[in-house]
Amino acid sequence: MSYNQDKEEFIKYLQFQKHYSINTVESYQRSLNEFIDFLKSESISHFNDVKYTNIRGYLTYLNEKKLSKNSINNRISCLRSFYKYLVKEELAENNPMILVENIKTTKRNPDFLFPEEMVDLLDGIDTQDDLGIRNKAMLEIMYASGLRCSEVVNLTLDCIDFHNRVLLIHGKGNKDRNVPFHEFASEWLLKYIEEVRGKLVNSEDHPYVFVNKRGEQLTNRGIQDIVKRIGREYDATKKIHPHTFRHSFATHLLNAGADIRTVQELLGHENLSTTQIYTHVTKEHLKNVYLKAHPRNKA
Repeated sequence: MSYNQDKEEFIKYLQFQKHYSINTVESYQRSLNEFIDFLKSESISHFNDVKYTNIRGYLTYLNEKKLSKNSINNRISCLRSFYKYLVKEELAENNPMILVENIKTTKRNPDFLFPEEMVDLLDGIDTQDDLGIRNKAMLEIMYASGLRCSEVVNLTLDCIDFHNRVLLIHGKGNKDRNVPFHEFASEWLLKYIEEVRGKLVNSEDHPYVFVNKRGEQLTNRGIQDIVKRIGREYDATKKIHPHTFRHSFATHLLNAGADIRTVQELLGHENLSTTQIYTHVTKEHLKNVYLKAHPRNKA
């Protein structure tokens, strides 16, 4: 098989067996294309001919390109999955990734807003026009239910249960979960759907909840631009992005005493360790409150 044949079979495996998201599949594809270009420059004609020393050379090449540690780790993860697949399918005899470890990175707490900041941001959204009402409904539901950007983009009308105030979310890995939303978010979502959405959509059969000004399904980039603009209007000194709402959602629930297993379920995390990053934020917050409030510390 050629480079491209092996690569395309792997991409199909990610899409149809692993059910990876479009963004993840595209990221793996870019990483493999880059790796193939490197192998060609080294006169290596087949994935099966790659040795551990070649992988070390590739990592050196990535370092010379001044890529971040996280970016290099993403490429390592891609190649680790790829070679595991090749060996399993008997397309390669040896796995040169076995001895390759991820680069150690400094753990960074997720960006989040304090509850009063989040309320100020949401209350400050201009709702005098149709797009403003859409933005208000969208950001309220993102914070109310801790949704990923891709989950907002792909939310359809038939996945909203207004009676029980529950969303059916199709999350990562094609896994479904039910997430509640509160009455305030329900009011804005209903207002948008009943008063605004019908003016924007370009087809009665359009299933997606949130659309752009041309009536088409919103994209991840579209939501990022909306959040960036609203965040800049709120506070130009803060980095506010779509995941800020998800991070804030998790942090605020844990700070209020929610069980971490419940938060894991609400976020759709497969592993508890992914959710535990928010407990570090919570502990840091509690420590800061303690240091500010304790009389002996002031003394």
